[in-house]
Amino acid sequence: MNPGMASNKGETSLGDAPREEHGYPLILVALLVASLIISAAFLLRDSGVVPGHPMDQSFASAADLSIRHTGGHWTFQYPSLQSSGGITSTLIAGVYKLIIPTSKATLNWHIRILAMVMYLGSSWWLVRSLVASASGRILAYLVICISGFQFLQPSSDLFAGAFFSLALIGLRRGWPPVLTALLLAVFGLTKVEMIAAAVVIAVLWGIREHHLGRRHPAQLTWFTCGWLLLFLAPGLLLQGASPAGADRSMLAFITAYTDFFSRHQFGGFHGTIDIATMKSVRETQFPGAKNLLDIITRYPGLYADFLGMSTARSLPNLIHAGKLMLIPLGLVIVQNQRLSSLRPYLFILLAASAFTLIPAWLIIFVKIRYVAKLFPAIVAIAVGGCIELSATNRLATRILWACGLGTLLWEAWFLQDMWQYSHFR
Repeated sequence: MNPGMASNKGETSLGDAPREEHGYPLILVALLVASLIISAAFLLRDSGVVPGHPMDQSFASAADLSIRHTGGHWTFQYPSLQSSGGITSTLIAGVYKLIIPTSKATLNWHIRILAMVMYLGSSWWLVRSLVASASGRILAYLVICISGFQFLQPSSDLFAGAFFSLALIGLRRGWPPVLTALLLAVFGLTKVEMIAAAVVIAVLWGIREHHLGRRHPAQLTWFTCGWLLLFLAPGLLLQGASPAGADRSMLAFITAYTDFFSRHQFGGFHGTIDIATMKSVRETQFPGAKNLLDIITRYPGLYADFLGMSTARSLPNLIHAGKLMLIPLGLVIVQNQRLSSLRPYLFILLAASAFTLIPAWLIIFVKIRYVAKLFPAIVAIAVGGCIELSATNRLATRILWACGLGTLLWEAWFLQDMWQYSHFR
């Protein structure tokens, strides 16, 4: 039996969903409704105008799925996987604008509120799916909605988080593989590196199904790959469209490298990082390097310096994003063999985290908003896991509630900052 993806206590049902506990149902519903209304009110206090390029939120205004007949030719713009919105978020914004009337003065409100509703709604559902007790569900959802992650921009991170949560819900509740695979594929198409995460999750679930003796264990993997190819195909077929677009890794690396080191090591720097400055850094520090692989192989010492700085920038952001909930999550990881049903979902979370955060660490650094897409799963698995561990570890529940209440206080202190500085997280 695979020690990572199958429980050592036996698994009998397809989804392994917890028994529904009907305590406090009105409180849970009221929390969801109140969080949506309050969050929308916060968003409406901000500008309704989409920030321009190079802000990643600019995908909302750039998204255009209309079909035009100009110059004797039909034209259709299909989103690029390497664009700031990826394929998923650009398609969502494009379809939304085709259906709902918007204007330049209000478009950002529409997209951000839509992303917020999907993020909090899927988080609420995920908590109900992974956490067995009513009190644990209340704690978990409060931690998620008071985090302020629903205010972050670009909204693509919230769309990614929503579809990741929905995919986990599909796995937990035993939805048809073709539907769960669609959710995984849509999650994967939010960013180019997410594709690998989606495929790995499907493969891991297939390994679990195989060890449990299920029929057609590779179904989810094949369906996920099929959906990915289906969404990528238009970029290959339509004129002027590319599924990958331009390689952004080199630009992202040079931008981060210039920001990290130019103030201390490059002469003539006056605090402005523009195209000319980055071009000068690239030519003087990495002459002859055409891509990121060239930098890693030809200038390993400079790249090692960059990784050290990236680590120093990433660790505080990881701590600030996860806060004290990292402690119960760590306990669940260390004692994962004692979990009764959440073990496979823990390993899926770890795999998604690796393929989401490690590329950011290698190319730029881990920003707080990169953790947002994983945060609902982190909280749900930490809370649900500690509740499962409490059957054999009396300290698990005490640690959970101490860290949960401490996190709520920490989040409340920074809630206004998360809204006010949503662009810079």
